[in-house]
Amino acid sequence: MDFDRWLQRFVTAVEKVIFRIALTLVVALFIVQAMLMNGNLRQFLSKTDRAEGTPVQQDVQDVMGRRTSGGMLTEDPVQDEIALVLELEEPPGKACTLYLLVNNQVVGQLGEENLYVNVQPGDLLEVIGEVPGDIPATVRVVKIYGKLQAPEEGYEIQTFGERDLLAWIVP
Repeated sequence: MDFDRWLQRFVTAVEKVIFRIALTLVVALFIVQAMLMNGNLRQFLSKTDRAEGTPVQQDVQDVMGRRTSGGMLTEDPVQDEIALVLELEEPPGKACTLYLLVNNQVVGQLGEENLYVNVQPGDLLEVIGEVPGDIPATVRVVKIYGKLQAPEEGYEIQTFGERDLLAWIVP
């Protein structure tokens, strides 16, 4: 018996078995995904859906490094409100159009009046718009309501209207 012919037949047989197993697993995947579309079966098949709406009973650590216990909310949410007051200083003799983005969504336009904006820990504040000329506009944090590590009062950026990072809210 020739070793090369034996090896060729063996590899072909193993290849057929592996292909059949892979095909069976793909078909099983489609069947299980179709079963998960049914709400009653999903309750039975998925641990996540069984625990939906159940509060966490043990201590957990949130993304900002503080220890919290599951399900406990503060009594007065207004007390924990975090807000910034932003001021726009336009270049002399030039009118600019700048918008404030919070997590990629426009929340207001910076202008003659100061802009008051509510924020949450982890929010990303950016400035985008148009500043004509060769002198940049200045956007400044005038006042902070709540306890924040960043940004601080008086923090400012200078921008020509490209998408510029103003602050990342860190309590």
